[in-house]
Amino acid sequence: MDQVATDLLEEPDELEIWARDYPVERQPKPDGIFELAFCMAGAVSAGAYTAGVLDYFVEALDAFAEERRRRAGTGEAPLHEVRVPVLGGASAGGMCAALAAVFLDRRFPPARPEMAPAERRANPLYRAWVSDIDIRHLLGTEDLTEGRKLVSLLDCTVLERIVDGLLDEAQSMAPAHRPWLASPLRAVVTLSNLRGVPYAMRFQGRGFRHWMSWHADYVRYAVTLDPAAGAATEDPIKIGETVLDRAAPRGSAAREAFKAVALGTGSFPVALAPRVLRRPAADYLYRAALTPTGPFRKGGTYRPRPGWAECIAPAWSPAMPDPYAALCVDGGAMNNEPFDLVRRVLVGHGPSVPKTVQEARRALLLIDPFVNPPDRPGPEEAQGLVSAILPLFRALVQNARFKPEDLAAAADERIGSRFLMAPSRGPNWEAEGAIAAGHLNGFLGFFSEAYREHDFLLGRRNARSFLLHHFVLPETNPLFAGGRWSEADRARWTVEVEDGVRNLPIIPLCGDLAAREEPMPAWPAGRFRVEEVAPHIRARAAAVVPALREALIGAALRKPGIWPWLGRQGVRGLSRLLMPRLVEAMLDKIAAEVRDLDEGRHRV
Repeated sequence: MDQVATDLLEEPDELEIWARDYPVERQPKPDGIFELAFCMAGAVSAGAYTAGVLDYFVEALDAFAEERRRRAGTGEAPLHEVRVPVLGGASAGGMCAALAAVFLDRRFPPARPEMAPAERRANPLYRAWVSDIDIRHLLGTEDLTEGRKLVSLLDCTVLERIVDGLLDEAQSMAPAHRPWLASPLRAVVTLSNLRGVPYAMRFQGRGFRHWMSWHADYVRYAVTLDPAAGAATEDPIKIGETVLDRAAPRGSAAREAFKAVALGTGSFPVALAPRVLRRPAADYLYRAALTPTGPFRKGGTYRPRPGWAECIAPAWSPAMPDPYAALCVDGGAMNNEPFDLVRRVLVGHGPSVPKTVQEARRALLLIDPFVNPPDRPGPEEAQGLVSAILPLFRALVQNARFKPEDLAAAADERIGSRFLMAPSRGPNWEAEGAIAAGHLNGFLGFFSEAYREHDFLLGRRNARSFLLHHFVLPETNPLFAGGRWSEADRARWTVEVEDGVRNLPIIPLCGDLAAREEPMPAWPAGRFRVEEVAPHIRARAAAVVPALREALIGAALRKPGIWPWLGRQGVRGLSRLLMPRLVEAMLDKIAAEVRDLDEGRHRV
């Protein structure tokens, strides 16, 4: 048998599978189906706002699906269909994406403002981001019991309990009928990988190679939904994807791996505990080829194996690890708005060909609580050795997040497939100035449930306004053609008329949502005093400072002899002297931020 016949009988190898599973262009759905992808930016405690937005979208999509079901068989115009195939995010947004993927096909009530807080707790989004997380828990000392090493300034054991609780509860929740979901549902979560994935670039010459390391990591989950959800069948599970086992018991490898990703994406450096990512090294095999200019864009044959295949694979040394393990921190440090990754799931990894409002058949929605420009640019001239250190780190982070391809696409005003949501309380109350979490670099929301409740409910209100006024397409878009929308529907849901053309909503508010307002939540001034947490901060400092001090001594002054001994005594004495001052300075800073919030400062 010749080599060609032998190849035909063989199973496709990994290179062929990667090229097949990740097409350059993912074909759009048939007419009448609009795909919506959520991308959720890093937000720290403003994850409460993002969770509120998601909560209202779930309620609105449920109501729209129910209206379509009611119309079936009645002879009324059926309306179009909306489908959600992917959720993505970084940091707090990544946590929202990962946790939502766990229970979106489960039945839970919306957390409406008129409900009592106890009733809202039945909503997992509200419970995870409003009622269960609080600075008092993060200031505990459970992480330091039984001689454990200090890994972060805050105690993150409560975060593990929250994730475990949601996973346990999801298994007992009844399924919800949500035909607007796709199954498998994808969730893309970013991580900043401190180990890195090694690559070696070859050049012409004597065989030397240029070594590089990839640190802007991500995990792409595929979640097979409950059949009772009635979700649309989506692209099958792909090579390099992680199948999420929601039924994995506590303590199992699958459960711990998911917790590491869900919590690792939000592991704000130093403040929150880093997490160890463990996964098959084969997940990285040809990931580097999934770029608009990568070799897969050309198609063609892959046998015999082309020479470039080795060049784009990780250059593991001395051998491919099994499994691959890496310490990871906040995904937002390197990719805080991962719309590039979400876009690949939605449309393919090839060059972006955004559609106009007349042609759009799918859209990416970025939910970003922090969209204001930076307070000040970096330094313009030399200011001394120390003053360059922090600007350097900030520049590295900001440059890692820079996406020139997406920036160029966004410059086209005709594009109708990209939308942005950010907090608003009306004029002069925009972006982070409109949310309690906009203070203290995004951390103040953790200090009071009243702050988080405000931000969650504002997210719901903003989502309603967005669906009513902004998430629209012109009626000439084919989505509304083919008898799917009647003239009565167009008159009922017209948003506005531009140049004689009516704009219609992509997700019309159905049932009682159209008439039921989401009231503006009262600004939470006066709802928190720093004295409420001062004892907790002092107690945490009393546990953390000695542990940090001894770790530093062990790293730099552990040798025997008089001079190391004197150094150890000096460090211990200095820490005892400075700790009260540092704690009081911290309390003063928090109090100042609370005053700013109470007085409505930090507005645009």
